[in-house]
Amino acid sequence: MDATTEKRPFNLSRWAIGHPSIARFLFGLIIITGVLGLMRMGQREDPEFTFRVMVVQAIWPGASIQEMEDQVVNKIERKLQETPHLDWVKSYTRAGSTIIMLQVKGDTNSKDVADAFYQVRKKVGDISNELPQSLLGPYFNDEFGDTFITLHSISGDGYSYPELKKFAIQARDMLLTTPGVEKAVIIGDQPEKIYIDVSSKSLAERGLTIPDLQNAIKGQNNVDPAGSVDTGLRSVRISVEGDVKKAADIRELRLRAGGQVTRLGDIATVSSGLEDPYQRKYRFNGHESVQVGVVMAKGFNVTDVGKDVEATYQRFEEALPYGVAVDQIANQPDVVTDAISEFMHALGEALIIVLVVSFLSIGW
Repeated sequence: MDATTEKRPFNLSRWAIGHPSIARFLFGLIIITGVLGLMRMGQREDPEFTFRVMVVQAIWPGASIQEMEDQVVNKIERKLQETPHLDWVKSYTRAGSTIIMLQVKGDTNSKDVADAFYQVRKKVGDISNELPQSLLGPYFNDEFGDTFITLHSISGDGYSYPELKKFAIQARDMLLTTPGVEKAVIIGDQPEKIYIDVSSKSLAERGLTIPDLQNAIKGQNNVDPAGSVDTGLRSVRISVEGDVKKAADIRELRLRAGGQVTRLGDIATVSSGLEDPYQRKYRFNGHESVQVGVVMAKGFNVTDVGKDVEATYQRFEEALPYGVAVDQIANQPDVVTDAISEFMHALGEALIIVLVVSFLSIGW
């Protein structure tokens, strides 16, 4: 066979030299596509990952460890064994409470992980009638992978925690309408409590006990059917209002025992206040504060969402009263912007060095 007629393998460089117009067009198209892809791709400080662990918690006040295991833990664990893609289940139980942890297999994709956690909630919900009536929960938590892209502090001299919480709720409601925001979480708020101080002697004199007091308060907020009036044209529901909303309502509560009625405020001191002792308290620059963290939805650009969040906070601050300050604690968009700028700077330096060395090596 003649060497000149032998078929040569495809050579991209020779083809590009022979078709310069097409080569320049393709080169420009690749550059433009790459730049557009870089500008539109999702950006965040850390890559997204799927958390494959879920925690189930239940509280049964007054129960022993054996009672928790027999009537709560064993029933829940047996049901959890039916979870698809299950890897393992562990439980940590003590008197009155239990924490059950489960993990799905590591090769399970994110869609199947979400379905497995849904099945956990569904299956445990199916046996809720088999669990003790006074059991609190079960509670589920599978949101360990959430990270805040921004964290802001709301503080103000002369403002109480309940007042700061109201401002934080307003900020949260506005943030949830911002494009790219999946969650807005309030942290550091102090729960309000109603305290009842009563002596055992005062209760005993009237034939009352602590459980009697607890049942009376619990029953006050029950919603029971009181009937309805049917006029033929329409039916009107009748309801009895007696729910407890503040400390004054508790003071007016009537307790019945031994044929006599006792007003709770006559035998007990009822007051309202913040949780004491508090579990945690947040301060910013020496001031007590309530903080709001923003979680970004998947697939969004953190720098774009960060700009929208800042615009939302500007509108929020315009409506705040004098003395309330909003301060930024953490801002992931700035970190990402600096990281991208540093990368582009390093990339530019690398390209220049490569081009200079290449030109020098060919004697240009």
